[in-house]
Amino acid sequence: MFKIPKLNTKTYPLPGWLLVAFMVVFCELILHSWISDTLQAGRMAVIAGFALGCGGLLGLILSHLPHKTHKAVSIGAAVLVMVLYMAQFILSETYQTFMTPQTMVAGAGGIAQDYLMLTLKMIGRNMGRILLLAAPIIAYGLFCRPQPVLWRTRALLAYSIVLCYTLSLLGTHNLTKDADLLSSTYNFDSVVRSHGLNMGLTMEALNGVLPQEAPEFALEIPAVTPPAPTQAPSQTPSEEIPEETEPAVEYGYNVLPMDFGEAAKTASQTNVANLHNYVNSLAPSRQNEFTGMFKGKNLILITAEAFSAELIDPELTPTLYRMATKGIQFKEYYQPAWGASTTTGEFSNLIGLVPTRGGSSMNETYQQDLFLTMGNQLQDLGYHSTAYHNHLHDFYHRNNTHTYLGYDKFIARYAGLDIKGTWPESDLEMIDVTVPDFIDKQPFSIYYMTVSGHCEYNFKGNDMTEKNWDLVQHLEHSDIVKGYYAANLEFEFAMASLLRQLEEAGIADDTLVVIATDHYPYGLERSKTWKNTKDHLAELYGVKDYDQFMRDHNALIMWSGAFEDMNIVVDTPVYSLDILPTVSNLFGVEYDSRLLVGRDVFSDQEPLVLWPDYNWLTEKGTYCDGVFTPREGVQVDEDYVARIKSVVKNKITFSKSVADIDYYDHVLKYLKKQQSDS
Repeated sequence: MFKIPKLNTKTYPLPGWLLVAFMVVFCELILHSWISDTLQAGRMAVIAGFALGCGGLLGLILSHLPHKTHKAVSIGAAVLVMVLYMAQFILSETYQTFMTPQTMVAGAGGIAQDYLMLTLKMIGRNMGRILLLAAPIIAYGLFCRPQPVLWRTRALLAYSIVLCYTLSLLGTHNLTKDADLLSSTYNFDSVVRSHGLNMGLTMEALNGVLPQEAPEFALEIPAVTPPAPTQAPSQTPSEEIPEETEPAVEYGYNVLPMDFGEAAKTASQTNVANLHNYVNSLAPSRQNEFTGMFKGKNLILITAEAFSAELIDPELTPTLYRMATKGIQFKEYYQPAWGASTTTGEFSNLIGLVPTRGGSSMNETYQQDLFLTMGNQLQDLGYHSTAYHNHLHDFYHRNNTHTYLGYDKFIARYAGLDIKGTWPESDLEMIDVTVPDFIDKQPFSIYYMTVSGHCEYNFKGNDMTEKNWDLVQHLEHSDIVKGYYAANLEFEFAMASLLRQLEEAGIADDTLVVIATDHYPYGLERSKTWKNTKDHLAELYGVKDYDQFMRDHNALIMWSGAFEDMNIVVDTPVYSLDILPTVSNLFGVEYDSRLLVGRDVFSDQEPLVLWPDYNWLTEKGTYCDGVFTPREGVQVDEDYVARIKSVVKNKITFSKSVADIDYYDHVLKYLKKQQSDS
């Protein structure tokens, strides 16, 4: 009788903790081989050392498991390690950044309802990579059995862990010069790329569980005492002025009636006192000829999905070209890649602070009073206010956050906005449906978050690309870049409709329209997620290679019919954090320029653009990864670079501290107490 041969069921003794330790090192090295074009020996040695330390630590913990459950739990832990590394790789492929666990959780709901099919496709496209990472786990499950762990083994493992971390920290100082990333200039994405995902997660966990220390600022700046905001501008006596000469105006300052130095003395918390002292040390910005130009008038703020300066063309996008060239002309504007995609771009545009909590930054808005946003400022003045979005109402939890930004209502898909269910939805349709709701309710404060420019840029992935495809066939670009232009034509048509309705209502001169992007069009970069086999972003920019400064160079539009014949040009570096103080000054609202990270671009403050990885750009040059490159014909001394580095650190520290301790709430409480006492 025929017998089925038995499979070889021989297993080999191997402790489960060793599997988990191996998986951390294996996944870490594989991840960096996937994301890095060049592998530097010193950096990879540091990454491997930290991975060995982390893997050993996890193994040491698992070595105490009961023998009966050791194999199952070890396999489960190894699978979690694999899933975590694979998820981070897919995120980096999709959004060109690694994301903290908080950011991943914050966006999980949106991904589940909106990107589920894309996520499943990404899993399918990366099945080879998944199987590669899973191979050691499968092999252990089939061919290994757990082995009892001796105490001397645990002791040796503990010594090895300490040695790995010690050598890796030494290597960080001597081989990579990235030691500051683990302390003063910590940024999750940067740490993952330089020290490994395990260290990024470790640093994030430490920041979350350790007590919040009082913020330390890098420079001692002499405090200034500006005049009270109610003080009348001083002028030279008229008898000393020749008849033909206009009296010279000495402008006041954009400050609140609060003595931050005195507030620091009475603060009950050290961290609050430190922030008061820091604010008190800053020089406030002066008011200027543009202060109050739009006082009592209308405001429309727009965050345009994946917008870029390259879209502005007199023939292809005549309305955007008109707005960019006949409004305030910004010659050098940047939207830094803050990480976590759209939500951090919105945060920087609307709140004027660095989004130091990644994708969770906006979620903090309903836990504190962000009274300096234009929405809140104008809402307090009785403006009609509404925020609109033509995609899902609860994506990024906007249904919870945006009313706290100062808008009476948030209207979006499935929350009051009745538009067609395309992907992405039409910006033009949103404008046509919503403008009649507010155009006769002046003064109004309106916010739009658009979506038509969202990737991916082909017929299957973008209905707007398909809709406008015939209008871009004359462009000398690849189909992907043509698809990007086609999708964004919907935004051009939306702006044409908006301006037409404003002009027909006779209020174009009384309305300021501000347009800024959320991030550069990352959907054009080389990525399996977006089916790009090469870097189409370089093609859009017309270059072979680019750095983060060129990547994030973009366009800012501030248009009003009142600007059309004024030829206003801003040729200094400007970025998204400058939007709020500039618009606040234009509307003449009462705000304190020292409480915002950016500057009013019409003030006398020093231009500065900073990135979350502590790189920066000024009129004098760029600073990237520890190297300052002066602009052509510019010379600076070492003190200049050291000073700007300190200023950048201070601004990021301040932004983080505002969120950590709800600092604006303390400012408001002091102001109210001051008013009640008087």
